[in-house]
Amino acid sequence: MRFLRDLSLKRKLTVIIMLTSSVALLLACAAFVIYEMVEFRKDMVQDLIVKAEVVGSQSTAALTFKDQKAAAEILNKLAAERHVVAACIYSLDRKVFAKYQRAGVEKGFSPPEQEYDNYGFKDGYLELFRQIVMNGRVIGTVYLKSDLVELDNRLNQYANIVICVLLVSIGVAWLLSFRLQRIVSQPILHLAKTTRAVSAEKNYSLRAIKQSDDELGELIEGFNDMLAQIQARDAELERARLHLEQRVQERTKELQQEIVERKQAEERLKATAVRLERSNRELQDFAYVASHDLQEPLRKVQAFGDRLKAACSKALGVEGRDYLERMQAAAKRMQILIDDLLAFSRVTTKANPFESADLNIIVQEVLSDLEVRIQQSGGQVDAGELPVIDADPLQMRQLFQNLVGNALKFHQAGKPPIVKIRSQPSTHSTGNGLGEEVCRISVEDNGIGFDEKYLDRIFVLFQRLHGRSAYEGTGIGLAICRKITDRHGGSITAKSITGEGSTFIITLPIKQPKPVTV
Repeated sequence: MRFLRDLSLKRKLTVIIMLTSSVALLLACAAFVIYEMVEFRKDMVQDLIVKAEVVGSQSTAALTFKDQKAAAEILNKLAAERHVVAACIYSLDRKVFAKYQRAGVEKGFSPPEQEYDNYGFKDGYLELFRQIVMNGRVIGTVYLKSDLVELDNRLNQYANIVICVLLVSIGVAWLLSFRLQRIVSQPILHLAKTTRAVSAEKNYSLRAIKQSDDELGELIEGFNDMLAQIQARDAELERARLHLEQRVQERTKELQQEIVERKQAEERLKATAVRLERSNRELQDFAYVASHDLQEPLRKVQAFGDRLKAACSKALGVEGRDYLERMQAAAKRMQILIDDLLAFSRVTTKANPFESADLNIIVQEVLSDLEVRIQQSGGQVDAGELPVIDADPLQMRQLFQNLVGNALKFHQAGKPPIVKIRSQPSTHSTGNGLGEEVCRISVEDNGIGFDEKYLDRIFVLFQRLHGRSAYEGTGIGLAICRKITDRHGGSITAKSITGEGSTFIITLPIKQPKPVTV
């Protein structure tokens, strides 16, 4: 009850006691009145049944001899019954044989349809039908209609009695509650006053006075014990505070020294990072220049080897031609290795700025370049819908060229390669709690596959799982793929089953956070 929420404790107890006693008394009075009304209605019905049986027994002769005048005279005797307002006698054929209406009733009496031994309260009246029986045979029916004036008077009397009892009871309950609520309210109010004093003055030495040994007395004892514990803890905290201040001062000096040392370490780390970055760039530049410069003497070896083979092939003999062919094959492998090293170093040294790249167009260009290899192997490449992302188009082309080329190269003997390229959007959680929109691209094949325990090895430079005689290549292609995805802020991984095929999964951001030029 919301109206009790803001009342004082005294008023709450008074109102609760009065409401409880009043409701209980009202329910008791209501039950008594209802019981009396039910019993009184039963008595009225029983009395009217007796009257109907008397009228019926007196009307047997009139019904037998069809003497309507005698029947009317019998009904007129009901004038002595002041509560019967109307009556009638029905013959055996259900027609009104005689009827009666009390004088002073303005409305004309219209007998209702005959019923058999029934009664009911309707429109402020009690109506009753009773069959007339003679020698065990029904010869007619008596109908009586009685008003409910006596019932209404009785109900009014009960209502006045209930009102008087309620008023007297509420007065007595108020007097008792006003006196008795102090037994509960005074200790609680005293406890509340002590609580306010402790809160305002922060004086935990105050104590509430115990006034009884009941639950309120236990509550006050518990409150006093709590104050004693708080007082002891407060003193202990004060001692701890003084000790802590001393420790803080000491620790502050230590932290200041640590901060100075940490700043010096950070500066050394920054200097080291700058040196490492410079060294890394120098190594990349060296790899690029070295690979580039190696091509010139290698081209001369290849050129003079071709001339030697053309001019002196016959003079060299079989053994000389074999040496020459081995030299040319080694020079060719060296050329491929240098080209792959140049491609690996160009990922960072010759990279282009990121721009909007349609992967659908890039993949179609890659498939056009690999068209001859696809036809020769009898394979099939199924490329689904791919997104448009911020990327280096040339490196994206190099990425798909390596993955699709590997899928065509490492196919099972006698089984045409089937390559499927699919993409689906995803969300990658970043360190600041926000989601970064990325795309997951899968390149799936039905080739020879590999053991997943070598997963990390296949993306390392010059690492091969198969001999050069079985499959050509330098083992740099997948290392280039990883370096490209790393530069784009993505990742590449794979899953495979030996003899069933492999699936390479590339994750790339849809949008780059800012233009990057390396």
